[in-house]
Amino acid sequence: MDPRLGAIDDRQLRVPSCLVFLSVVLLATMLSVSGSEAAPALPENLQFDIVREGAVVGHHQITFRQDGDKLVVRSDVKIKVKMLFFTVYRYKQTREEVWRNGKLIALASRADDDGTLYDIKGTAGPKGIIITSGKLSWVLPPDSVPASYWNKSMVMGKGPLVDAQSGRVMDVKPVRIGEEKVVAGGKQTVATHYRIVAQTPRDIWYDASGRWVKLRMSGEDGSVIEWVLK
Repeated sequence: MDPRLGAIDDRQLRVPSCLVFLSVVLLATMLSVSGSEAAPALPENLQFDIVREGAVVGHHQITFRQDGDKLVVRSDVKIKVKMLFFTVYRYKQTREEVWRNGKLIALASRADDDGTLYDIKGTAGPKGIIITSGKLSWVLPPDSVPASYWNKSMVMGKGPLVDAQSGRVMDVKPVRIGEEKVVAGGKQTVATHYRIVAQTPRDIWYDASGRWVKLRMSGEDGSVIEWVLK
């Protein structure tokens, strides 16, 4: 050591404990922000009452979970329509979709439509999504979007719509109607109204965040059926 510099007291080399603590906090904050950017927040789980002519006839629940870099979406629908003391219609469906980076990579659906059974499975392949149902199989375009309502992409024309029950491409056209006030979650909210133009038209509403908040359709008997967000 150069004697002209003199001796350096050890206390001059010590980093104050408050600065060490602050550095740790800042590092933890940076890591937290980085992690949140890598893993976007999960969509909010959805629960709907299914209402026919003012009476609740079923329920629809959609849950979301993260599995590594994949988003797993599960949907459960149960409907039971009664006339007097008799059940005149039953419907039950369980469906799961797996998404990665905004692309559908797998799906599975089992449904009982008043005695008619449907069971499909799909996985992404080199040419598209390979669907199997019993002994049958077919390939959907790679940018296909299931018509499962929770995903606003189904009304944005980003890919062909696929019936979430049969696994077949639908001959439909989504049309934007405009902003309206609807009741969702027990309160009024502004939502954008879209119509799926098809043999059986369906009206869908999404709020400003893209969350599905309402659905309206007509039954085969002409009754009005609505999905009301709880």
